Amino acid sequence: MVKKDIPRLYLKNPQDVMVHFDSAKSHVAILTQNWMEANHPNYILHYHWMANSPDLAPLDYAINEILKKILGERKVTTIAGLSKVLQGVCADFNLGIIRRSLSSRESRVQKMLDKKEIM
Repeated sequence: MVKKDIPRLYLKNPQDVMVHFDSAKSHVAILTQNWMEANHPNYILHYHWMANSPDLAPLDYAINEILKKILGERKVTTIAGLSKVLQGVCADFNLGIIRRSLSSRESRVQKMLDKKEIM
């Protein structure tokens, strides 16, 4: 993701992209944190992550539903078939959708912070 997808999605200054993970075990693992520090230090440290905020993660609020619909229309019976379908979906996916959802993240976070102050 960091070495291939971020430069592809953010054509200008991919090193400036702030990476945010959820609290999956693989994301909070020391090895992951160390790798991120060495390879893309511009990420939000796990102790600053907001708990239970699916509306802040672009995959949760924009992309997953589209992928579910596309993948749900395909009949896959083997691992090789699934791999082939996934590669095709990734190759054909409209990057504009991903870019728009990523660019809206900052305003979503600000709205969440504003709402938190009111409560």
